[in-house]
Amino acid sequence: MVGCCALIPMEPGVFEVAKMAVAEEYQGRGLGRTILARTIEEGRAMAAAKLYLETNHRLENAIHLYEALGFKHLPPKVSPYARADVFMEMWL
Repeated sequence: MVGCCALIPMEPGVFEVAKMAVAEEYQGRGLGRTILARTIEEGRAMAAAKLYLETNHRLENAIHLYEALGFKHLPPKVSPYARADVFMEMWL
């Protein structure tokens, strides 16, 4: 596996971007950007109005990628994901 990303339905028109990953030996080649851009396109094709994600502040490269592709930061909240402390969304 080189990389993956999932869209999980949250409510009508809203999907969570989840399980975004690129295998360590393939990182730094722009594959994460390609995978995330394709995931956003797929969200549009599925008539998503918004994409949402949760991540951890230590994943700085991922956060920069999310920001570069248009995700905006949200205020902190309680999350079922123990390590999540960064919350972002993108309106499509």
